[in-house]
Amino acid sequence: LGLLIEGSLMLLRHLNYFLAVAQYQSFTRAARALHVSQPALSQQVRQLEEHLGAQLFDRTGRLVRLTDAGEVYLRYARQALQDLEEGRRALHDVSDLSRGSLRVAVAPTFTSYLIGPLVEAFYRRYPNVRLVVQEMLQERVETQLVEDELDIGIAFEKPTSAAVEFQPLLVETLAL
Repeated sequence: LGLLIEGSLMLLRHLNYFLAVAQYQSFTRAARALHVSQPALSQQVRQLEEHLGAQLFDRTGRLVRLTDAGEVYLRYARQALQDLEEGRRALHDVSDLSRGSLRVAVAPTFTSYLIGPLVEAFYRRYPNVRLVVQEMLQERVETQLVEDELDIGIAFEKPTSAAVEFQPLLVETLAL
């Protein structure tokens, strides 16, 4: 178990280093941004390439460029780090509702009659949690939920994206 954890932490460092070199297209600039020496960064990236059995960067020329294998791996590395961050946030959300923040978006019509009582009840129950409420159209709510820019969205219709979990809050009957 200790080796697995150590290996996982090393892989996380490798991914962060890989992403920095891809972003800056330079080992020197990436090392500066990461506050590590350039030789240490180069060694970590080489270790990652050896582990994967593929060259991730083309080091010929002034700028460092991703190889085809590097382009493919870049997508998965970004997704892996995003998933890990979402997992960290989920653990925090489950383990401690006494502090933190909650990002909520609401369809414009709900704002006038629903949000006031909800915000009041929320602050009574969770006084140390910062609540960020935004008003926006449903399409944008869905996009921001999928991109992990929101925690909760309140809208009229079921989401069109399968990546968004849906829970009905109320059914309202309109009559003339």
